[in-house]
Amino acid sequence: MSTGAKKKWVGIGAGLIVVLAGLVVWRSGTTSPPSDEARDTVASNSASTGGGQKAAPAPAPATGAKSLPPEGLLQPVPCELDSLVEEYRQGKGSPAWRRYVMEQLRGILEKLPPEQLWAKVEAEQDPVVLEALSALWVMRFNLTGDRGVLERVLDKAARESDPVRKAGMVRALRASEEPASEVLAKAESTRRAYREWVKDPAPEVREAVVGNLTEEAGRNSGRFQGVAEQAVALASEANDPRTAAGLLGASSIEAARTPAVNSVRQLLQDSEHPEVRAAAAKALGTVSVGEAERTMKALTERFATEREREVRSAILESLARIGLTNAVPELQKLKGADPTMDGEIDTWLTLLASQPQTWNLLLRDKQALEHGRGQEG
Repeated sequence: MSTGAKKKWVGIGAGLIVVLAGLVVWRSGTTSPPSDEARDTVASNSASTGGGQKAAPAPAPATGAKSLPPEGLLQPVPCELDSLVEEYRQGKGSPAWRRYVMEQLRGILEKLPPEQLWAKVEAEQDPVVLEALSALWVMRFNLTGDRGVLERVLDKAARESDPVRKAGMVRALRASEEPASEVLAKAESTRRAYREWVKDPAPEVREAVVGNLTEEAGRNSGRFQGVAEQAVALASEANDPRTAAGLLGASSIEAARTPAVNSVRQLLQDSEHPEVRAAAAKALGTVSVGEAERTMKALTERFATEREREVRSAILESLARIGLTNAVPELQKLKGADPTMDGEIDTWLTLLASQPQTWNLLLRDKQALEHGRGQEG
């Protein structure tokens, strides 16, 4: 091969090296110029051509990189636990911001040393921040399935003297993907916690218990058997009538087994508090088909002896809910037992005359009727 041909091929090779270098820069998305080493290599190869070929220019760098927002418009969110906790603390006036920061905390949970997080829980005094940290800790149970995670929350709640902070720790159990009331009911050592909380002297703690069971039941339209039965069991143990009534209304008892349904019937018969008897009567309106006949009998028998209008109204509602059109004969039998209730019985009979197929349709018609009467008044 002649000397001229050799120079020609060397020049082509140098050009290819330059093109490849430019391609690498373009792929990396940076506008940085080629390194000194790359420039030296290109220069060296160019020199070996004797100036016969000019190096091809590198492609222009990509322009797809986003420019930074104006300074001060957006603040970067810190990723360390301490910084995020402070961000959460300072977001008192913005629930949306706190939700955002909580998402950031969830994002670092898997890589966060457990003892570092628990130390934060132990040291925190602000009730709202403590609830958030406790909820974050409970999320570790979702990752690991380790019941010891929940047991730590129970232990700290038992040691907590401030009722507001204690209530926050109880509410933090809602962060468990599996209903915490079911999980804790599986072992006697943890089952005691809810039994104690439902009798706590602080109303905040008792309200947190009712809220927990209501929230858990709502995840499955009230059809968690364990949640329904736990709500009934706690209602039976509660000393405060408002708490007991709240627990009876927390969940449908459609999925509950016979012993739990019997407990609700017992509360309807024996409770000295009208509020509890009314809640029990309404709860019985949600029984399964298999419990319907016995329940309707218990309700009609109680109607005859019940003196409180609130409870009698609840009994009528549950009879209509359980039986729909099949409840008509039972309702007709009750007319005259208490003349002051005959108007309400007639209302249910009028509504059932349209033969609604579901309780939701019947309830819709009742609400429409009450709204119309309100407009006339």
